[in-house]
Amino acid sequence: MENIKNYDNMDDRIFLKPGDIVRVRHKAVEYRPIMYIVEKITRQFKSGEEIENAFVGMKCRWFTSDGVMQEAVFSTKDLELCK
Repeated sequence: MENIKNYDNMDDRIFLKPGDIVRVRHKAVEYRPIMYIVEKITRQFKSGEEIENAFVGMKCRWFTSDGVMQEAVFSTKDLELCK
C-alpha cells in the first residue's frame, strides 16, 4: 500500500477489469490481437500463519484469424486499453 501513497497522480493510472477490451502494449510484437479480459488471476500463499493473495495477471481471450479461441494470462503492465 505504500506504493499507492507515494504515487502523486492517481488520475494517470488505468485500472483494468473483466470485460475491458485490450491489446498487447509492445508494438514490436508481430501479432497483437484485440482481446477481452475474462478474469483477474490471483494466487494464495501462506506466510507464517497468514494467508496472502498475490496478483498474477489478467486472463484474456481472443480469436485467431482461423477462428480458434485462445486464452492466456498477461501482466497488466503488458496490456493497453483499447478505446
